[in-house]
Amino acid sequence: MTLTIKNAALMFAVCTGLSACDALQITGGPLEIGAAQADNLLHHGGFERGFGNWRACSDPQLVKLESNDTNTESSAVLGAGGCLYQVVSAKANDNMVVNCSASKATNNWASITFGYLDANYQPLKTVEAAIPDTSVNNVSATLQAPVDTAYAEVLVYAEDGAEIDDCVLLNTQGATSELLINNAFEEDLAGWQACSHGTVSAADAVATITDSCLSQKFTASEGLQLELSCDGYKTGSEHAAVALGFLDSSYQGIALSETPISTAADLMPTVTLTAPATTAFVEAMVYTQGQVDLNNCSLRRPAAE
Repeated sequence: MTLTIKNAALMFAVCTGLSACDALQITGGPLEIGAAQADNLLHHGGFERGFGNWRACSDPQLVKLESNDTNTESSAVLGAGGCLYQVVSAKANDNMVVNCSASKATNNWASITFGYLDANYQPLKTVEAAIPDTSVNNVSATLQAPVDTAYAEVLVYAEDGAEIDDCVLLNTQGATSELLINNAFEEDLAGWQACSHGTVSAADAVATITDSCLSQKFTASEGLQLELSCDGYKTGSEHAAVALGFLDSSYQGIALSETPISTAADLMPTVTLTAPATTAFVEAMVYTQGQVDLNNCSLRRPAAE
């Protein structure tokens, strides 16, 4: 049995002191940029040599390969209602993260679902990450394996079609590595979500936020301790802050902490927070009512954890 497909968008907002907060889709997650392909647990994760161990969970005619600009078969394309999945071995307490490059054909629902199955292929625990729009985004999800886990499954579904490429599944096993995608803005704003108001831009590994915010969010659980820091400064007197928040399964904020960003360029505002009971999601955010320039951000589990 494959994982259940959810047909409602995963959206939530963390209100931090801005006059209005935007609901942002979950598209970020704890995967290191440049993670070694040799550690990839998926067979043919990039579809360069065909589908490998990927299987269709829809009419097979709705799933095909598409050539890229170098004329090699490298992407999986789903038609309307198309579904594709792959199962790999896993065990209790494994901490896996999946990341794919993905875009959807229209604004209708498309997602990547990751979860664990028991020895009878029955779902034990799942998380779903929305494919946000028709442009290519990094879409990630992370989850720790519960008791009775025997397999892990990655499943892609699209109501109106999607294109998937470069899927990586890693077993981090509690590593304390960087959790943010593109944390130093070396790939402009890849992996980050911006509020709809104000302006956000990035160039030469510097992100500039004016009366707006940047965030990444992903699944979390009770007891998780995280530390968020950003190397940045504000150019005016308006309020600006680095914020870290936890939300429950209904996307309601249950814990929030923030540290102001100053005009001094040599400071690195840092905030640490532990997930309370009923935690289901975490959001890391930088926001400002004026202008802030960021050179680098980092979200990690403290080394002592």
